[in-house]
Amino acid sequence: MSGEPHHGRVLRRLVPIVAIACAFAVPAAAQTPSSIVRGQGIAERACAGCHAMDGRQGSIFQGRDVPSFRAIAGLGWSAERLQAFITTPHRPMPATPLDGSEVRDLADYILSLK
Repeated sequence: MSGEPHHGRVLRRLVPIVAIACAFAVPAAAQTPSSIVRGQGIAERACAGCHAMDGRQGSIFQGRDVPSFRAIAGLGWSAERLQAFITTPHRPMPATPLDGSEVRDLADYILSLK
């Protein structure tokens, strides 16, 4: 037997297996065509009064710039950061009564506009 501890030999064998598994793993929060379509519907229903949906310039509401969804997508935020931003109250955006799956779908839609 070599002088390497048992756990070192096991770990050395597992590293390539874990690396291969990670390479083929699908992210848990991956965008899907259906989540994007649902998110677009939510955006049209709950957000289009202030946020431009067609890539035009954003609007001004209560003296503040309201970015278009395409401009928001261009910020380079992760899905998690965008979801947190959507659910965190900030002026002039009113609180959005969306559940977790609606927030994820809305973020998927916005990020699909990159």
